[in-house]
Formats: sequence, C-alpha cells, structure tokens
Amino acid sequence: MNAAKVELHLHLDGSLNIKWAYQKLLQRNVLDTTTSFEDFYDILYSMNKEHTADNFLKFDLLCKTLQYEEDLYEATYNLVELLSKKGLIYAEIRFASQQHCLEGLSQKQALKAVIDGAKAACEKYPIKIGIINCLMHKGNSAAFNYKENIETILATEEYLGQGAVALDLAGYENNCDFKDYGNLFEVARVKNIPYTIHAGEMGVGSHIMDALEMKPYRIGHGINCIQDETYLKAVVDKQIPLEVCVSSNIKSSGDNYSRHPIRQLIEAGAKVTINTDNIIFSKSDLLHEYAMLELIGVSEKQLQQCTLNAIDAAFISEEEKNKLRGQLSF
Repeated sequence: MNAAKVELHLHLDGSLNIKWAYQKLLQRNVLDTTTSFEDFYDILYSMNKEHTADNFLKFDLLCKTLQYEEDLYEATYNLVELLSKKGLIYAEIRFASQQHCLEGLSQKQALKAVIDGAKAACEKYPIKIGIINCLMHKGNSAAFNYKENIETILATEEYLGQGAVALDLAGYENNCDFKDYGNLFEVARVKNIPYTIHAGEMGVGSHIMDALEMKPYRIGHGINCIQDETYLKAVVDKQIPLEVCVSSNIKSSGDNYSRHPIRQLIEAGAKVTINTDNIIFSKSDLLHEYAMLELIGVSEKQLQQCTLNAIDAAFISEEEKNKLRGQLSF
C-alpha cells in the first residue's frame, strides 16, 4: 500500500538517527572518547529488554543527547525530514519536556526547541507536524514527580495551538495505581488540553478501563484489551482510537507479527491506527509496518481504513483533516 501515511504515535528520543546520537554523546562527553560506534550500537541494543521498568533505561541514554536547545531543534528537524521523505503527510511526535532539563533548560524551553525544529522542517518539506508533550510515570506513586507533571501541563498550555497539540502519559505503566494520575487529566480538561494515554501495553488490560475513566481522546497501544471481553467491548463501543505499534510490541515481547492482536482488534470493530512507536528500537518505519501487516493478511481495505482512522483521530481541526483526506490516493 503506497498511499500517503499518517502517524500518531512516535517518540522523538526513540527515533533519533543513531549515528547522530553517537556523535552528540561524544560531543557532550557522555560517552568516553574510546567508545566506538559499534560499541555504542551494542550498548544501545543490549538495553532493548522486555516490558519491565529496566526497559526504559534505554531512553535515558538517548535523552542525554537532547539536553540543549540546539540538539532538540536539530533532532526534531532531522526526524521530520525523514518522515516526509518516507511519504508521511502528517505526524504527531511526542516527547517529555521534563526529561530534557538535566543541563538547565526549563520545560518551556525544551518544548519550544522541539516546536521550532518541527516548524523549520515543515517550511521545507510537504508534511504537517503536531507535538505531544508527555506526562511521566516515575517512582512508586504519582506523587513522585507531580510537580514536574504539572509543569508539563503548564508548558503545553502555553504552546497549545502554536505547535503543541496534546498531552500524553508515558513511561512504565505498572509502577503504581494507574488511576492516581487522574487528577492531572482533570487539570488538563479544565485547560482544554486534549490528551492521549499509554495504557494496556505492558500486560495489564485493566489499565485500559482505568484510562477510559480519565476520558482520553485516544489510547496509546491498548492492545491488551483483548485479555477480557469486557475491555474489548468497551473499546469497540466507545470507538476510542487505539495507537497500535505492532513492531514495537513484538520486539519487546519476543512474539511475532502473526500472533499480534491487531487483526483481532480490527475484526472486532476497534478504531485502530497504525504507528511505529520508535524507529530505533522497533527497527521500523510506517512503510514497514504497513508492509508487514499486508503479509499477515490485513487487507488493503482494512489498512486504508486505519489511515482514515488516524486522520479522524488526529489532534487537528476538521478543516486540516479534510486537507489530509484530499491527499490520499485511494
């Protein structure tokens, strides 16, 4: 399927150019100068573990390349350029501004740098970009980084409609009571900031029901709704868009494409969108995702509907959605 593509779930820190990241880590004295690129590659991928809290340490290393405004700007510009060259017409890139303050940046400065990088690339390439800012699961309760998460909401509020399009909740979802984060989304709703929530990615299907109580516009991953007919029915009945990331899921679980539940979700009537999650650790891009899904029997009509679902679920105006629909060739 060679039609134009739309991506809603792609993490900046997990989608860097690896060679660029290596050079930045050397430049910023994070890596010892004796570390070869091959050594760095081995370090990076040895950290690609199954769904445990340790799995997220791999992102900490990459985040160390993104602690200065110029680096955030450049990384975002490079990613938008790549996405456009891959045929994407719209993408939402997410990052967590609170993860980029180790060298003195404020969250607002970090968010602005990413927005500016995206805008500069969009001026040169035929693609539109929205930036999603992530609240984070950290520590053993939502109180652990509550202050930082509130700052994330405030930074997003300031740049909403100026490049920022929504909030997310990311990180290791099994570290505490999922619903503890509900009051953060109450703040977001008061401020009219739309949001998606990572839920049901890491083995706990009931998190999807918890997330639905927090009234998200979409759910990141959501695949473990298949663990219980009640969860699946709720997802289908509410037509909550699911940001499904097949390669990412199977490479973290050690499973294979044919056993991934995406076909079950589509056939049940869930509103599925197809995404990459992260280019580095998934070793994938959106073209590869669609190609692999064709191989396991997802029909062209179903793939087309997933693209239309993504446009429907995008954090943009109806006028902008109609423009995207007009760029599709099916």
